[in-house]
Amino acid sequence: MKNRALAQWKQGTPSLGGWINLPELHTAELIARMGLDWLCFDLQHGLLSYSHLLALIPAISATEATPLVRVAGNDAAAIGRVLDAGAHGVIVPMVNTAVEAARAVAACRYPPQGTRSCGPMRGIMLHGFDYLVTANAEIACIAMIETGEGLENVEAIAATPGIDALFVGPMDLCYGLGITPGNFADPAFIAAIDKIKAAASAAGIAIGMFGYNAALAARYLSEGFQFASIGTDVGFFRDGAKAALDAARGQTAGEGSGATTGY
Repeated sequence: MKNRALAQWKQGTPSLGGWINLPELHTAELIARMGLDWLCFDLQHGLLSYSHLLALIPAISATEATPLVRVAGNDAAAIGRVLDAGAHGVIVPMVNTAVEAARAVAACRYPPQGTRSCGPMRGIMLHGFDYLVTANAEIACIAMIETGEGLENVEAIAATPGIDALFVGPMDLCYGLGITPGNFADPAFIAAIDKIKAAASAAGIAIGMFGYNAALAARYLSEGFQFASIGTDVGFFRDGAKAALDAARGQTAGEGSGATTGY
């Protein structure tokens, strides 16, 4: 197997992704076909279950988007299951110490580098036994920094062997810092981001950010992040529907031609 997104991060190539919260394989495939570098299926806060994942990952397999999964917690069994289902990387939330980071790494790697049990159902189906040869180097283990404790220990977390990237959860980080969620201009938040970026740089690993929209994603990449999300499926649908409704309501009577356009 080859992890395209991980290769981009290691090369320092800007990488844009999307966030999938809905158990709808057609919209996931549609978003993947827009040209995104990766998609993250959210099992922590999204309206998804493991059974949904079994259809969602195959739905984007014909695209170039790398399938990532944010697991609900730092649990070896859950991490192993999403990898066996075909995820090319896991985003592990609430990583607070180097010990917790090492536990996440161990769950992602086969022995002797880790403790992952061998049974990669989708990996074997698509790649044969070559999957077992390449998985340890190609599976991305991404630690989320989103608490005060995680920030305090970020240098040790970043330096943990096998951690491929840090990923900032900005809203939880705001809570951890005791500032208003979404106040990304707060000096404390800016200082925290600088500290996380410095830790990733010192460790020679990538850093990513949950971007709520395209403008934020572009800003983060310009500020030294290697990867960022441009939004979520829910956000894309909501914003597109609202823009269409606002545009239609803004038309005065008689502006339209009365013609209809089919598919």
